Amino acid sequence: MRHVLRPVLILFLLALPLACVPKGPSSTKTKAGEPPASTTSINSGKPAAPAKAAATGNKAAPGATAPQKAAASIPAPPKGFGGIAFGSPSTAMTDSTLETEIPELRTTTYSRQSAPNTFAGRGVSRILYEFYDNAFYHVWIDFDGAETFMAVLGDLRATYGPPTETIPEKHYNSWSIGDVNIYCVYHPEDGTGDASFWFQPVYMEKEKLVKQYKKSMLDAAAQKP
Repeated sequence: MRHVLRPVLILFLLALPLACVPKGPSSTKTKAGEPPASTTSINSGKPAAPAKAAATGNKAAPGATAPQKAAASIPAPPKGFGGIAFGSPSTAMTDSTLETEIPELRTTTYSRQSAPNTFAGRGVSRILYEFYDNAFYHVWIDFDGAETFMAVLGDLRATYGPPTETIPEKHYNSWSIGDVNIYCVYHPEDGTGDASFWFQPVYMEKEKLVKQYKKSMLDAAAQKP
């Protein structure tokens, strides 16, 4: 089965634009019974409202230091997933099962035998760990149902704060936290969803190879009579 899927997977990966993720936001409009769009509001990007005038009263003594507000805490980027640090070799997973292998793109994907398929306190369909050049850089979480989507989204918001980008009508949310990009999306047309964590330093190296491979294929096709 892996040999049958390899050409399809290669074409799928080559079709991904830079810094994109698989299975992006759904274009289907919201239907009854789906997660309300208001749960993921778009960051407007508007400037903050002007500060209110200070209340009248005793003025601070000359030279006195004004009280400082506490700086907003910035969430730390995840260092890995499932106990596996980003950048680790596949041997770091002693319970792994090879799912797919694409030698042309130096990419391998594994599932885990002993680790439960759970995330955000919910059971999920599958969790896949992807390696490029034997370095862990991507975890892909598939799940079913709007309730699980809301649980996953709530867990990500609680951990990493409001999304960097949201598209409410497409149930799409993404975060850029340091070297890690995260996204979570729900597909109402089939009742499925997925979330991913991408370690950018390794991902960008992979994209260089993908571009080179795609160019070589186009060059070879152009040379055919």
